Amino acid sequence: MVNPLAEHRLELIMSAMSANGECRTQQLAERFQMSMMTLRRDLLELETRGLLRRVHGGAVALNRDVHYSQRLELGQAQKQLVGRAATRLLKSGQTVYLDAGTTGFEMARAIGQGLPLVTHLHIVTHGISIASELAGRTPYQLQLIGGEVYQNALSTVGPVALAQIGDLDIDVFFMGAGGVDAQQGWTNSNHVETQIKRAVIARSKDVVAICDSAKWGQRSFAPIVPFAGIKRWIVDRGLAQEGVEAARAAGIALTYADGL
Repeated sequence: MVNPLAEHRLELIMSAMSANGECRTQQLAERFQMSMMTLRRDLLELETRGLLRRVHGGAVALNRDVHYSQRLELGQAQKQLVGRAATRLLKSGQTVYLDAGTTGFEMARAIGQGLPLVTHLHIVTHGISIASELAGRTPYQLQLIGGEVYQNALSTVGPVALAQIGDLDIDVFFMGAGGVDAQQGWTNSNHVETQIKRAVIARSKDVVAICDSAKWGQRSFAPIVPFAGIKRWIVDRGLAQEGVEAARAAGIALTYADGL
């Protein structure tokens, strides 16, 4: 098991690589004032996790933080199914938090099309595109968390965002993830978004994963929560049998988006 200090070093290395997908070993050592021996050991650990490939004189990232516009086009049909299914869990009077990912955006689109049985709702999000999608299109109260703009995800992050979330009382958090498997749990491709997700989880009575089947077996860099830490998962029926069995063993209730 990697200790917390080593995990922090790994986060620093992956953050440095996220901009262009590769880094030179000497540059990393100088930037973080690490010995070459420690750095090589950390790069080996990241390679073992499937996050980079070591090359002569440096490393190349294998699991880069894909831009929002690109992610929006990936698995769109499945995300739409999951997003629509998630709206069926909404009830009048709730305070709900929509994650900033592309599946959260599809959920916002579905909300904007109308929810006849839900008369009043308080929707909170740090997703800029989600707030834009909902603003002026629903009768519900809408709150956009402030903070620094993380342009790759079109979201707000940082200390200001975390402070605002710390004052919330949330009924349900609809959480997205970059990857999920039984060992690594629910993971994300960047540390700043993961901090937000963890903060929202801490303020939520219930957490529902909105994550399409393609994410199963994928591992992103930053852990959000252990696999069994989520009790309901809305997913399309493309989920592999291995994922179904793992969810059952972990006590996770599966709600099939295309089977409600």
